[in-house]
Amino acid sequence: MLTISEADNREKNLSPEMEYGQFVDWVKIDPVSAMIYQKILNSDHKQLKGMARAGCWSRTHTLRAKAYHHIIHSINCRSITPDREVYQQLSGELFGEHKVSTHPLPDYMGDSFIPIYCLNKAGLNSVKKILLCIGSHFPDITFCPVLPALVSLLLHYSVDEAECFHSICRLIAYNDPARHFLDQTFLGYRASCMTFGDLANKFCNSGHKLITTSNQSFFDAYSDWITWIFGGGLPFEYATRVLDVYLLEGYKVLYRVALTLLAEYKVAVASKASHNGDISLDINSFLENITHHITVDKLLEKAFNIHLSQKKIDLLLAANKSTLMQKGITIHQRRQSVHIAVDFDSFGSSIVTGQEMRIVWSWIPERFALFYPIMLFSTREHGRSLSSFYSHVECFEPTVLLIRTEEGEVCGAFLSSDWSERNKPGSRGTRLFFGTGECFVFTLHPDTERYEWAFLHMTDIAKEDLPLSSFLSLSPSQQHPLSASMFMAGGKERIIIGGGGGQALCIEADLLNGRTERCDTFENSPLCREHFKIQCLEVWGIQSSTKFTSASSKQSVDYI
Repeated sequence: MLTISEADNREKNLSPEMEYGQFVDWVKIDPVSAMIYQKILNSDHKQLKGMARAGCWSRTHTLRAKAYHHIIHSINCRSITPDREVYQQLSGELFGEHKVSTHPLPDYMGDSFIPIYCLNKAGLNSVKKILLCIGSHFPDITFCPVLPALVSLLLHYSVDEAECFHSICRLIAYNDPARHFLDQTFLGYRASCMTFGDLANKFCNSGHKLITTSNQSFFDAYSDWITWIFGGGLPFEYATRVLDVYLLEGYKVLYRVALTLLAEYKVAVASKASHNGDISLDINSFLENITHHITVDKLLEKAFNIHLSQKKIDLLLAANKSTLMQKGITIHQRRQSVHIAVDFDSFGSSIVTGQEMRIVWSWIPERFALFYPIMLFSTREHGRSLSSFYSHVECFEPTVLLIRTEEGEVCGAFLSSDWSERNKPGSRGTRLFFGTGECFVFTLHPDTERYEWAFLHMTDIAKEDLPLSSFLSLSPSQQHPLSASMFMAGGKERIIIGGGGGQALCIEADLLNGRTERCDTFENSPLCREHFKIQCLEVWGIQSSTKFTSASSKQSVDYI
């Protein structure tokens, strides 16, 4: 519940800085700030981005307030945006002349709370009023837990409640498809959390591994990612510097900053023992003390060295939204009423434990990791025959192959494509290699390591602006050297995973003998002893992906 108390307004600062000096020449009083403000007014969007990243308007409170006013009022919005008069009308209808009134929390807040930052009681009271007015005026916003933090932050730089309300409304009503500021449904918010998980898996593998090996579901840990920045996680000075850039660049900057925070958190706990408690609480504790670990300037510098493509983020978001809808989450969902994370407590395999499969599941794209693994093939159940292997795994994609050797070593591969692809014709008859850059190989015992497509880690890959029909959907010869793009191959005599200069896995038709070597595609170390005997081999599919060959499942995603 939110309680609105007019008595709290007695603490209101009756002489806010913005109201000072109506009769003075500010150029003479603060010439540096005046010069910066004139530069703000005369700069285009690209120039403003550079200034925001450099912290140009963090010099004074007034300068930042004026910069925000200019930037927010330059945002492209729908033709009709609620203004000061709308707020006065809503406020009168909701609160009237009552000294004290109580109202239920807006549904869109979920379980979020209101960060106070540097607000006094009057400021907190105003934030509550603005949030209630937003809920009343925008009933279509069903889930947006970041709004309380944004309202609190912008109120620090607003003349009054009405201006803050109008600023937030402009962010809500932003209509440029190339960039967005707010997820306004649970479907959109959950998809952004999954997308952050995908990005963490690629850009901050050590931090991602730390989270996945904790006792907490990585879905739950990443559901808080945006509150690491806006929501009381970062101190006020850090949050406002991120806000400076966010107002110009939108959501993408939040991904960059959160990835950097995850990487810094991993560094901070590197000397600690494995964390088995509540990792979300541990991350929040790190954020509260972040001044001891990294300056805000260094944080932003590292964040902007992470090169992300908006097109490819949008593609990931679309794929994750599609998967969530398969899971039963709709655009009208107001709160999380479905269980998203996969429970591996009851998982049964002859090769890996539930915890080990949980690690594998944390490596695969999040749009697949939402679903429970199903057994497609096992040598113990279906025998040691390559034809039996094909008959049980064809028409399923993606799949996870697991191997336990007679020496007790455990390794495997995530395979993005249907094994029936081997029968499709290529430029020289039957295709030899197929698959996409989402494939990877791994070891689980005695060591745990994943080897992704080596091309993803080449020096210039992050800087390439590849087209939306990304390299992951193209045949190897179309974009990359053949030897570095040999993902999967299958014939009557053997199956091969990873090629070029060697084979990451080569399994003979008897499903008993195998070989592993370094290969160009994954630049992997041998996954176990070079020549090995297979004690057991299993192939697992995705629960929702039986005959998983629909267009949505085949949507390739370039991992930026």
